[in-house]
Amino acid sequence: MKKTLYLILAVVLLSSCKIYDKYSRPDDITGENLYGTEVVENTDSATLATLSYKEIFTDPLLQDLIGRAIEQNADLKSLQYAVEQAQAGYKISKMAFVPGFNFVPQGGYNLPNTQLNTWSYSIPVAMDWEIDLFGKLLNKKRQAQMQLLATQDLQQAAQTQIVATVASLYYQLLMLDEQLVLTDSTAQNWRKTVQVMGLMKDAGMMNEVSVAQTEATCYAIEAGLLDLRKAIRNVENALCVILKQTPQPIVRGSFSEQSLPADLQVGVSAQLLSNRPDVRQSEHNLAAYFYGEQYARAQFYPSINISGSVLFSGMWIESLVGSLTQPIFRHYAVKGGLDIAKAQYKQALNEYEQKLISAGSEVNNALLTINTARQKQTQRTEQIQSLSQAMEHTQSLMTNGHTTYLEVIYAQQSLLDAQTSLLNDKLEEMQGIVTLYQALGGGVK
Repeated sequence: MKKTLYLILAVVLLSSCKIYDKYSRPDDITGENLYGTEVVENTDSATLATLSYKEIFTDPLLQDLIGRAIEQNADLKSLQYAVEQAQAGYKISKMAFVPGFNFVPQGGYNLPNTQLNTWSYSIPVAMDWEIDLFGKLLNKKRQAQMQLLATQDLQQAAQTQIVATVASLYYQLLMLDEQLVLTDSTAQNWRKTVQVMGLMKDAGMMNEVSVAQTEATCYAIEAGLLDLRKAIRNVENALCVILKQTPQPIVRGSFSEQSLPADLQVGVSAQLLSNRPDVRQSEHNLAAYFYGEQYARAQFYPSINISGSVLFSGMWIESLVGSLTQPIFRHYAVKGGLDIAKAQYKQALNEYEQKLISAGSEVNNALLTINTARQKQTQRTEQIQSLSQAMEHTQSLMTNGHTTYLEVIYAQQSLLDAQTSLLNDKLEEMQGIVTLYQALGGGVK
């Protein structure tokens, strides 16, 4: 009989070894070639992700806005409370290894009509302790630890998002300022043009239709000024929301003063596994479900509890009892719990794999945006030079009476459109670098 019991216990112990396993990343997930085949990876340890945001975004006014946003943003504060909750949950899971004691003193006084007028009291102390032979408490603790790490990763991802959003809105604001100046200058020229054409009409050199068309264009440009001022206020308000402050003007620099890195070091794509906080969060969630599955598997094994009590009531009374509980009639419920845990792990694995693919695609898209914007700026600069020369020639021809004033107006409008497009190209490059910094997992150092 004893040999049979020893054999059963040995089988149980051996079969329970796998529920003590620690999480390890699946072998087929290496993080290689996530950027795409056309992106040349480099092994330089210094990448955009390893640099402080102050080294990327060098405008002191922008740095001040980012610092205030990190400190004051309401969403980040909510995530900090979530981290504190996860920390408390992890501490609770660790305390499960410690025996629990209950201390409930009791006392009373006998009434006068009784034979003895004395105090009676009892001081019971009860103890309950689960022996974690099959890893139930251990896996629960490891699961809570992974959940804590995932929450901390979520907080860091939100901080990185705040940095990127503030920088993107700031550059958009500067571009709108520049566009407002350019459009306002153009509107002033058009007002002068309308006046000149009015005089030419009075002199019989211009017909009513041409003057009306010019006036209509001037009104359209002035309406565009109103749209630009509205857009500027909207962006300022968006920044104020992030800063957790009421709507007010944002102190800022100028578009032409901005300097961003020309050399974009992306490192190797496998670094995304450790650099990007949302990728780390996804893997920590995967690890939490891994331990959740092991915890569900451990429910098939007995629970071993040691309980005891000490009662002092004029004398010591001690007891110590050990118990072993094996689920029998709950087998299907326990099996159902394991099936759920397995499905949750598979779902988390699928989400982790998809997160890696999305992360690599974001880097590829950001690089494509930056390179395209830079190429467009080169072409756009040459276009503006050609249009500037065309406008000068058109003005010279009109002075000599070889062309109409409408040709000059058309040349001015074409130049304005090209200059506005160049501003958009520069903004596209800036925002591409912001996106790349975030896509690589840039932190908030």
